[in-house]
Amino acid sequence: MSAAQAGIVACGTYLPLRRLPLSVLGGGTAEGGPERTVAWADEDSVTLAVEAARDCLRGRSRERIDLLLFATTTYAFSEKQGAVLIAAALGLPPQVRTVDIGNSLRAGSHALSAAIDAVSSGRAREALVVVADCRMGAPGSDLERSAGDAGVAFLISAKEPCAVFVGATYAGEELVDVWRRAGERFTHSWEDRFVTRHGYLDPAGAAAQALRERHVDRDPASWSWAASAPNARALGSLAASLGLERRSLHSGFHDRVGFTGAAHGPLLLTDLLERAQPGDRVALLTHGDGAEALLFEVLRPTPRSGLQAALERRLPVARLDAYRRARELEPTEYPPADDQGISATVHFRERDADLRLQGQRCACGEPQFPKGRVCFRCGRKDAFTPEDYAERGGMVVTYTLDAFFPSPDPPTAVGIIQVEEGPRIYLQIADIPAREVAIGLPVQFAFRCIHRAGRRPNYFWKAVPRRSTP
Repeated sequence: MSAAQAGIVACGTYLPLRRLPLSVLGGGTAEGGPERTVAWADEDSVTLAVEAARDCLRGRSRERIDLLLFATTTYAFSEKQGAVLIAAALGLPPQVRTVDIGNSLRAGSHALSAAIDAVSSGRAREALVVVADCRMGAPGSDLERSAGDAGVAFLISAKEPCAVFVGATYAGEELVDVWRRAGERFTHSWEDRFVTRHGYLDPAGAAAQALRERHVDRDPASWSWAASAPNARALGSLAASLGLERRSLHSGFHDRVGFTGAAHGPLLLTDLLERAQPGDRVALLTHGDGAEALLFEVLRPTPRSGLQAALERRLPVARLDAYRRARELEPTEYPPADDQGISATVHFRERDADLRLQGQRCACGEPQFPKGRVCFRCGRKDAFTPEDYAERGGMVVTYTLDAFFPSPDPPTAVGIIQVEEGPRIYLQIADIPAREVAIGLPVQFAFRCIHRAGRRPNYFWKAVPRRSTP
């Protein structure tokens, strides 16, 4: 296979477990009606990206990955790379090139294009693209109702791709329709009709039409479209303007997931690729300060990601105050402490344990976490081999419920987890109502924000109920 036939080998997705029914925002009940995904207090764009990447790489070797691109509009830092943090959490070697792409809702398609170019040119054997967003709308705004949170990942390679890249078109559009100034939490928007017409329909329609005119070797009417859109109404207007049948256009998950920012088009692309047949063509259409369209041709079935299971797996947010606390939207008497936070020296020394859940195994066979110099079993000193535990399962040995730990929905469950063929580790237990935690509960490990000392996210791992794999 030639290098020019680089394409998508595997996809991965992650949707937060919590679902915010739109009725709750209006003071109603949590049952029935449209809802959206919501990243909880211990989740952000980095944790969503890590979990999507783990889903994408499940059961696959990571040795050929030479490039990792992280696309988001909601990374916590203006000067500190997120891609290198994600690479560390995935256990990738420091030689992997890491790149952040942001500042546009088209960041996901930018990253896909860059990864395909790198693999096609031979500069990377394989590239991992991770896209995640957790956009915030001001309380009571339209964006608060419509914006969902999600993470998506793609493994790009020229070695047996499932869907090869065919071509792309672009349509830039300089205007002020949706924006967020540096340092602000909330995304702002101009008047809805202006935003829909000039910020979405005009550029998206131009990019889509140019793609159809450029690739007429196969009937464009037979293509499937994964088109990002701020809402279902705008998506319907796009279909009408292009003369597309609704069956050829992904419905958008607006009532189940919401509009997930830079991750939205890639999320829909994943769903279409997993349902496509060899010979099908699938187009990705994204917008934001213009639009771009990428065309893929399916060669073989795409391995299933965790998307369908994630759509069904949900924990409704029953109270508005819990949502407000989780997103730090409630007014407080005092501002949070602003200092240096955790010592950078301590973080550097313990980063493998924190980011990779790395422990060690003594020459006598005894596993240990955290690391030490003396084996508590045989007493030997410095006879250890590093060992990562993040991809293993475990079981709750014992637990307690902490009502004082700051949480949007107390109490917080913490417990001793017996790692499969590993040590016992003391961890928080998440993604399950505290009353349902039990001794013997099978768990897996999830990368989460453990606290925000120093007003910056600090990451570690938590135990979550074991999920079935697709």
